[in-house]
Amino acid sequence: MSRDRLEQLRGQWAGAKRQWADNRRLRLAVMVIVVFAGLHVLMALNDLRLDAMEQYDKDLQLRERLQLVAGQPEWVERAEQAEAELAMLHRQILQVSSAGQAQAEARAWLSEFAASIGLAETSIKVENVLDVPGRDELRQVLARLDGRLPAFGQAAAVRGLARGLPWIQVERLDIDQANTPRVSMVVRFYYKRSAVATPPAAQEAGL
Repeated sequence: MSRDRLEQLRGQWAGAKRQWADNRRLRLAVMVIVVFAGLHVLMALNDLRLDAMEQYDKDLQLRERLQLVAGQPEWVERAEQAEAELAMLHRQILQVSSAGQAQAEARAWLSEFAASIGLAETSIKVENVLDVPGRDELRQVLARLDGRLPAFGQAAAVRGLARGLPWIQVERLDIDQANTPRVSMVVRFYYKRSAVATPPAAQEAGL
């Protein structure tokens, strides 16, 4: 840096110091800005502290509740009961040895269901058998049932469908508002693949 430039900067700095010493309003304005900035920082830190304390209290309460639940023996009994019920449901699922049997079982169930609720003009369409993603032991079949319900037959239809749960699930149900309403439903059936069952892909390939 040249001597002239250095002397110029010194002169500007000396002028700024004189202006600071002579201008009381400037000093007050700067002090107000500094105080305001400091208060803002303190308030922000206080908010962070309060948030941390609140989160700590919530975590502590959650931990206490979990410890209380863990100390109750009935929760262990409920877990064992749930596992037993799940095992029973798996035992109840129908086993099929082929895709054709799965389709036939789905058609038979829908035919029996239609007869039990007095469905007229019945039409049943059964789709191809598919694997269940992530569950190699299961296979699924989509089927469609159309027909005409007797008067006030909606409740019986819903009750009949509920009896198939959880391995028979209604994907879509449409019922119109006529005296003898038309009904259309898409139903998904789940079956358990038997030990000698052939995968659907192999069956389609003729293996």
